[in-house]
Amino acid sequence: MDWLNHYESNTEMYTDAKRRWPCRRSRPGGKWILASFDDVSVIVYQAYNDDIAQYACENGRFTGCPGYNEQRMTWIKTSFLWMMYRSNWASRSNQQHILAIYLRRSAFDSYLARSVNSDIDDLASDQQPITSDDTNRIRLKGRVRLQWDPDHEPHGESTLGRRAIQLGLRQIDSFLDGRDILRIVDITSFVRNQYINAVAAKRRRGRDQLDQLRIPIVHIYEPEDEQIRRHIQLDSLNTIT
Repeated sequence: MDWLNHYESNTEMYTDAKRRWPCRRSRPGGKWILASFDDVSVIVYQAYNDDIAQYACENGRFTGCPGYNEQRMTWIKTSFLWMMYRSNWASRSNQQHILAIYLRRSAFDSYLARSVNSDIDDLASDQQPITSDDTNRIRLKGRVRLQWDPDHEPHGESTLGRRAIQLGLRQIDSFLDGRDILRIVDITSFVRNQYINAVAAKRRRGRDQLDQLRIPIVHIYEPEDEQIRRHIQLDSLNTIT
């Protein structure tokens, strides 16, 4: 199957999507997971350079990739526009390729269940490289860090009424070796086409053409397990005010 074409066929106009998305008028923004998902998978996004992206797509994993540091924390995001903000539409150094990673839903839920909120002070050490000290290596291995950050608009502005989830994975072997992954698709060509046709037009013509912007179809994702929903402090739609 042509998975890039399959991905592109599951997109919609940004202006239509924005009308459906939840948004809280008061601060802080609501915590909802907007994601592309089906019965077996949830799409998360990452950005890499040419070599890592090619290896990941060809092999369906990161383990064994030259230049990929398996000891560092790697961040996954369900928000397409947050990934566009982070990579500046696939233009930043070492972020020229955008990967749509089709995670098993069971794996995504397990990451949520074991995640620890980034507000906890003990997680400050997650930002440091793992040293050769065996005790430190064992303590940090397998951690999942959760952050709720402001979601973003196509030009990078923060969305005040809604937050997006990020998960930092520290040496999750089943992610690195591909057991948690169904497929990895390089969607860079789609990203660049949307940027040129709709977003970058503002710089050329003095106004954007966001009514021409297509983005992946997303819905509110809620884990079936109520304990997980409580653990990550998901907001319900009833909290929109």
